[in-house]
Amino acid sequence: MDNRENATYKYIILAVAFMVTVVVTFISMNYETSAISTMTMTQATLPVVMMQTEEGQLYNRLYGYTQKVDASMMGETLTPLPTDKKLSVVVDLYGQELEGVSYKVRDLSDLSLIENTKVEDYTQDKSRADVVLNIKNLIDNNKEYLLEVTISTKKQEEIYYYTRIISGTDFQVQDKLNYVLELNSYAYDQTQLKNLTQYLETTSSGDNSNFGKVNIHSKQSQVGWGELGPFIESDRIPSITQIGQETAEITIDYMVGAENDNNSYDTYRVKDYYKIRQSGSKLYLLDYEREAGQYFDGQNDFLSSSKINLGIQPDTDVMAQASDNGQYTAFVSRNTLWELDSDNSELTKVFSFDAEDSDNIRERGSQHEIRIMSVSDEGSLYFLICGYMSRGAHEGEMGISLCSYNYGENVVQEELYLPVDVSYESMEERIGGIAYVNDNNLFYILIDDTLYAINLISREVMTEVSGLAQGTYAVSKGRNMIAYSENHSQYDTDSIRIFNMQDGTDYTIRADAGEKLKVLGYINSDFIYGIADAEDIVSEGDGNTFFPMYQVNIMASDYTMQKEYNEPGIYVSNAIVDKLRVNLYRVVKNADGSFSETTMDQLINREENSTSDGLVIDTISTTNRKTEVILVLKKAISNVNNITVRYSDKMIFKKDETSDLLMKH
Repeated sequence: MDNRENATYKYIILAVAFMVTVVVTFISMNYETSAISTMTMTQATLPVVMMQTEEGQLYNRLYGYTQKVDASMMGETLTPLPTDKKLSVVVDLYGQELEGVSYKVRDLSDLSLIENTKVEDYTQDKSRADVVLNIKNLIDNNKEYLLEVTISTKKQEEIYYYTRIISGTDFQVQDKLNYVLELNSYAYDQTQLKNLTQYLETTSSGDNSNFGKVNIHSKQSQVGWGELGPFIESDRIPSITQIGQETAEITIDYMVGAENDNNSYDTYRVKDYYKIRQSGSKLYLLDYEREAGQYFDGQNDFLSSSKINLGIQPDTDVMAQASDNGQYTAFVSRNTLWELDSDNSELTKVFSFDAEDSDNIRERGSQHEIRIMSVSDEGSLYFLICGYMSRGAHEGEMGISLCSYNYGENVVQEELYLPVDVSYESMEERIGGIAYVNDNNLFYILIDDTLYAINLISREVMTEVSGLAQGTYAVSKGRNMIAYSENHSQYDTDSIRIFNMQDGTDYTIRADAGEKLKVLGYINSDFIYGIADAEDIVSEGDGNTFFPMYQVNIMASDYTMQKEYNEPGIYVSNAIVDKLRVNLYRVVKNADGSFSETTMDQLINREENSTSDGLVIDTISTTNRKTEVILVLKKAISNVNNITVRYSDKMIFKKDETSDLLMKH
């Protein structure tokens, strides 16, 4: 049975088995009263743009934006121009009709406009359009620029696509793409697998325990998936992220399927990274990594009444949260939000951008994540969708969508939408360190250095705290408490305020005369801080500050002191929170007043040695599938042999939401 037949068979099985949504800073936000209309999730409509070599190979797949974004952050791919600077572009129309194409070339350093051209000649049929961009000779060789391609369709007036471009001598793009595609194919053909030996640098340091993460140091059999036998079930469109005359960095993002032990198929999202070098006509592999993640579908994925198998994953970084009573467990697998009702043996697919009757290239190819915020004892959820919105009311936008899910009504509703204009990578760094909704319908969100409180009923926006510089604050595991230096100084603070976002209460820790405080972190809901004598603090010549703490304290969420660590003659120069422990790097004071390093010590949190009945992320290992990630439930499933799977009925968007909150940079 070939790949295409395998894929078809898989989809038939799955069909049968399943039948039965930066602001960098808020400068202003104004509320306008309007009649709110609603709409449900619509299918993806935006075309996809790809580059094409002279030989016809497609590469650098680009996704469309329907809003103006910070273009300087959008050049994830790098497109080398042909020597004649005639760049061939293919538009996968997905049923749309192309009505216009234009492009702009900008200097990456300041985004100054170098060229603005409307394309007059292109061809199209029902499925695709072929466009040639005749880039003018206004750019320097071997310098990167930003290319913004704008297309219009009957449904969308302007859709923007971004890539970096570079010109020079022949980059031999086709040779480099052929090379990585060939290497990629070896891993899926047992008759060709032996060809990988000459490219790999297998060493004893290579991890061969997990198919979800392999690299150039792994064994040939590990790169070849062992006995799993997966097949490629999607197209493979390479993306060039860096390229020069000799070296290049190329990734391939694609889907594979593999038969499992239950006479059905599992689906995996795979991303390969290649760093290669070319010398004359010879190509060499410098580095290789592969990450693979299995899609959870709820079919045969329950190992026992208290264990869910999430399958092969690149790591154990799973977003999961249980209700206080343990009945409901929400978790995210491959950007799909699920919720399990243990008492009623019911599993719900709450939210995903994935769609039926779609190749899911646009839905799964976008950069976004789902963050669970809370799970109630009735099964209701609050969660965030952060990043690129690949379908629905905000299709083609970067944003933050605050959503609620009502378990009883089985309906998802968008409560608030905040459009942003930064890249997904920047959004991860600058938005969402705090995202919390309390019982009074106040939504707290941290954006850059400011903590905002938004009333979900009145839409009033309040600044709770500003000036939160890195190292001057810490957030509890539950994201409902923040402790911060009141003067926003990391090494010269006299007071630390602890603010509880759930009930609005606060508590201030004040230093005694001649002492300074330092925010160190949280272990769950317990706050850790240090105390130093001001005369011992030294600003060093390299810009760093030496802050020897004579005491480290742990304070519980009710502001009672849990532990005071101090030893005569011993000082703590640094404290690192590691799960339920605090690693203390210690020094001693010499007779001349200088300090010397001494042995490390640890503070063990009061909860570490207690027996936990909470939600746990663990792993198991089998001979054929090696490492798999499992979710150990807080409460066992009442009838694990009779799990019913359902889907949320609809997602409701408040159509005029973005006009209610006017945000400017």
